[in-house]
Amino acid sequence: MFDHNVLISPECLVGYLNHDNYLIVDARFSLLDSNEGKKAYYQGHIPNAVYAHLDDDLAGKVTSLTGRHPLPDIDQISMLFRSWGINNKTHVIVYDTNNGAIAARLWWLLRWLGHQKVSVLDGGIESWLRHDFALEISLPRFIEGDFKARPRLNSTWSTTTLEAWVLNNTNFTLIDARDKDRFNGLVEPIDRVAGHIPNAINVPFMEFLNPDGSWKDSDKIKQIWNDKKLNIGKSWGVMCGSGVTACHLSMSAVIAGIPEPALYPGSWSEWITDNERPVISER
Repeated sequence: MFDHNVLISPECLVGYLNHDNYLIVDARFSLLDSNEGKKAYYQGHIPNAVYAHLDDDLAGKVTSLTGRHPLPDIDQISMLFRSWGINNKTHVIVYDTNNGAIAARLWWLLRWLGHQKVSVLDGGIESWLRHDFALEISLPRFIEGDFKARPRLNSTWSTTTLEAWVLNNTNFTLIDARDKDRFNGLVEPIDRVAGHIPNAINVPFMEFLNPDGSWKDSDKIKQIWNDKKLNIGKSWGVMCGSGVTACHLSMSAVIAGIPEPALYPGSWSEWITDNERPVISER
């Protein structure tokens, strides 16, 4: 019914809680307290949902050369997806607290690995609760699936590539999803250096959301991108602090019907691992 939709409403999801070939994933997470999301999951989650931890499940090993959330090892995350029962017929529904900032990461990972049947719950668990739908504390059990990764080529940009483009004054379109003050280097609550990559353009992911964390309608999302008058063409990229909320921009592009961007997974937190890389800041 909605296999190709990016978003799903709580009213639609409630009808599929016990439906074959649907998997619900709780991706709640706080950058300020990495245990907060899992604690909330055990206190109550949407029925039959499994929990995915951003640091432990949806990211790889952090080193001195990576950002805060490098892409996970393909074999390891494929094994995780199989343990959840995912196969090529499974439609995955992901949710977080409200705005989809974390859920978008799993949405992107599944698509990156060739699984197109994935949607994000519009408005997250807060929207679910506003509709007075029930939560549960019992943990789901799954029959192992046969998920097989089929990574999409040219779906990511590397730091090496971007560094060469900046050095050679190559034209490129890179959109940064962080809020305006972080992009401009006026504040930096997470990373050790403030600012942005030369030539990057700021489009905060929150522009696509209503005050309650739900998504604006598709026409408004299309208009936001049209108003930016960007030279997107067929090749453009998105980034953020660590390659998470950048995926939110990818979602908005798919909703708007414009070419899906490449993801710069390392994002700002990887760019600044080398002090020689140029930084633009208004400080």
